[in-house]
Amino acid sequence: MLLNDNSKNLYEKLELAKKQLKNAKSKAEKIALSSYICNLYDLIRLTSSEFVSPGFKSIYGTRKNIYMCDKKIDEYEAKMTKDYVAMKDFHNTFFGELYRKIGQARRKIVEDEYAPETELSEDDVYNILYEFMNKIGQAKYFDKYVRDGRIYSIKVPKKDTSLGSTVFNPITKDSDVFLVDIDNKPFFMKTLAHEFGHVYDLNHFDDDVKKFNKYFYQSFNAEAVSKTFERLFIDFLLENNILFDEAKDLLFDIHNENFECLMTAYIISLIPDVYLIDGSYLDLKKKKIYKLVERHFTRKNKIDKFINKRENFEIGDKYRYAYGDIYSLILKQMIKDNDYKLDCLEEFFSFRSESFSPDMLDRLGITTDKYVKLYKKDIELLKKQSD
Repeated sequence: MLLNDNSKNLYEKLELAKKQLKNAKSKAEKIALSSYICNLYDLIRLTSSEFVSPGFKSIYGTRKNIYMCDKKIDEYEAKMTKDYVAMKDFHNTFFGELYRKIGQARRKIVEDEYAPETELSEDDVYNILYEFMNKIGQAKYFDKYVRDGRIYSIKVPKKDTSLGSTVFNPITKDSDVFLVDIDNKPFFMKTLAHEFGHVYDLNHFDDDVKKFNKYFYQSFNAEAVSKTFERLFIDFLLENNILFDEAKDLLFDIHNENFECLMTAYIISLIPDVYLIDGSYLDLKKKKIYKLVERHFTRKNKIDKFINKRENFEIGDKYRYAYGDIYSLILKQMIKDNDYKLDCLEEFFSFRSESFSPDMLDRLGITTDKYVKLYKKDIELLKKQSD
C-alpha cells in the first residue's frame, strides 16, 4: 500500500520527540524539536478523524519552549525582509529581465485541451516512481519509505491548497511524507517526487543541530531541490514516452505556476521599501498595489487582472518558489549532464546559505540568458505538441 492512513506510528514518533524535548541539551535543540512537534501534531490531525487535541502542557512541557520557537520565527521573518530589502535592486533587475524575456517565449505556446487523465493502479504508480527513483539512485530509499509506511494520506481543508508536506526530526534525522490522496494519476506522482526532493534535501542538510531550524524551509533555498526532483520526474516521463501527453500537461502547468511566482516576485520588487520594511505591504488592497507598480508596465489591463487574481504577495513565500524554480531548471540540467547522478548537488549544498546571495547564482553559472535558453527548450517541446 503506497499511502498509509494509520497514524499509530506517528503517535509513537511524537512521544519520542516529546521525551527528546524534555531532555534537550540546548536552546537550539528545544527550538528545533518544538517546531517539529508542532508540525507533526498538525499533520496527525489531518490523518485521523479521531484526533483529539491534547493540552498545551502535554505537547510542549512548558510554554517557554513554544515561546522560544515563536520568537525565533518572528526574528527570522524580520531578518528575511531586511535581507530582501538590502538586495531589492538586484531582485528587481534580475526578475525584470526574466519577466521580459520569458514573456516573449511564452507567447509561442498554444494552450490545448488537457489530455484525459489515466487512472493508474497502485502497482503502476509504484513501478513508475520506482524506475524514476532508480534513475536518480534513490530506488532503495523510496522502496523503504513505502514498505515502512512512511508516506501518509491526509485530508486538508478546502481553502488549503497544499498537496503535500514533509516533516523532519532534527535529532533522529527521521522524515515522514504526507500527501493529499488525489487518486493514482500523474499529478499525484509529480507531487510525491517533489516531496522526496524535500526528504533528500533534509538528509543532506547540516548535521549540526545548532544550525538546524524550521526557518531553513522559509529560506530562499527551500524549494530548490524539491522542484529539481519535480522537473526531473517530468523529463523522465517525456524521455521514456510514459504517459507522454499527460507529462506534457504537467510541463505546461509547471511553467504556468512558475511564471506566476516569478511575475509576483517582480511585482513585489516594485513596491516601495517603506511598505516592505514594516510589513504593511501585506495589508495593501489589490488596487493600491496596482497603483504603486502600474507605471512599470505597458500592458496595464493585463497586470491589473494578474494582481487581482493573486491571493498574497508575501515576500518569503513568493521568493522561495521563484528562486526555487530558477535554481531547479539549472540543477536539473546539471544532473542530467551528470548521467542523472545526484552527487553534483553536493556543490550546491556546500555553498547555499540561509539568506539570498547573488554569489549562489554566480557559482552555479546562473544568468538570465542561461535560464531563458533552457526555458526555451521546454517551450519548443510544448509548441511542437500544440501544432
